[in-house]
Amino acid sequence: MTVGDASLFVMMKYRAVSSTLVVCLFSVTPLGCDHEVDRADFQGMQLSEAALTESVTNSVADDPAAAALGRKLFFDPGLSSDGKIACVNCHDPEHGFSDPKPRSVGVRKQTGARHSMPITAAALQPFLFWDGRVDSAWSQPLKALENPKEMDFTRVEIARYVSVTYGQEYDTIFEALPDLSQAPARALPGDAAWDAMSKPLQDEVNRVFSNVGKALEAYERKLLCNDTRFDSWQRGEIELNDAELAGAGTFDREHCARCHSGPAFSDGEFHDIGIPSSDKGRLLGAEQLLDDPFNGEGDYSDDVKAGAAKLLSVGEESGQEGAFRTASLRGVAQRTYFGHAAHKKSLRDFILDIYRGRGRRDRDRDRGATVGQLDEKLDGVDVDDDQVDDLIAFLHTLDCPTPSADLLAPAATSDSP
Repeated sequence: MTVGDASLFVMMKYRAVSSTLVVCLFSVTPLGCDHEVDRADFQGMQLSEAALTESVTNSVADDPAAAALGRKLFFDPGLSSDGKIACVNCHDPEHGFSDPKPRSVGVRKQTGARHSMPITAAALQPFLFWDGRVDSAWSQPLKALENPKEMDFTRVEIARYVSVTYGQEYDTIFEALPDLSQAPARALPGDAAWDAMSKPLQDEVNRVFSNVGKALEAYERKLLCNDTRFDSWQRGEIELNDAELAGAGTFDREHCARCHSGPAFSDGEFHDIGIPSSDKGRLLGAEQLLDDPFNGEGDYSDDVKAGAAKLLSVGEESGQEGAFRTASLRGVAQRTYFGHAAHKKSLRDFILDIYRGRGRRDRDRDRGATVGQLDEKLDGVDVDDDQVDDLIAFLHTLDCPTPSADLLAPAATSDSP
């Protein structure tokens, strides 16, 4: 054997050993390997309808009739002041029910302060919005409906619209709609028209308003992003390929499940991951939640006692400045922008910027106007360029399947306005 032949033999043998090590590290059932990725490493993260807990403050959360009404409301631009913006505008099914724009565009082409959160698996979250300023999936849409930069529709207008457009369906699910003949055309708390209304009429309008949110939650509880390839893997129906298994190994070793845990791939908690921003996040969101008349212990909750119990810990929170809710990873690779500030347009760039240790240290030295303290759960997490592509391959196993037709926009009917 010549020197050249010997060198070639050594190189080929080295490559073979390296390949074997990769297989050993990431195969599901390797033989003679020190580390393996097994389905059991992700136990408890499979998602099915059985994982849905009861929405105790919404008595119609699992009512099929309420979900059917919520579906119509979700796609209806008539619930906005210019008749052009619906919930679906910021939660697009083709993008994993997320917003393909960096900032949501509302009525009169106004832009919001943050990137819209996706609503996939939202029903599994204890708090909604990036700052958690609501504690249920039924109170969340109420904020968007009345936000002047989003849908800019007041609760009186909503009650009137529902009465005219969906009156029969509403009466079947909830109590009869109130008499709105004495209500102004447009009113919400804080303006003179609302203050001029009688207290009983205000309460009746608030009740309709909250019920609209409850119907929307019943629909959103169907948008779980379940039956993904990951879920099929967990059920033992398929095997993941080498890149996906390598990514699963990275996810496991780098402790991603410290925050991205459970069936939603989210702990539902709040963390400062170092995104450059002066936004105070959860610090202000917690205050807004406790003051919200539509929170779980408010007059429009269907279980005030349970709602109050959930809020007990909120008033005791600390160190939440600059912290934001952990987004679900279900459907993450189908999104266009990432982070509350639409910080990055590339998932690869976002992962490397946030979870590469060197990048975090550089950012921590010069955070500028960024508030808060970098979360200690990021300590020791260090994803490099070689790992990120495999990690993204694994995250693609969480791509949301194409929604069934009965979850998409309903066909127009002859009696639609």
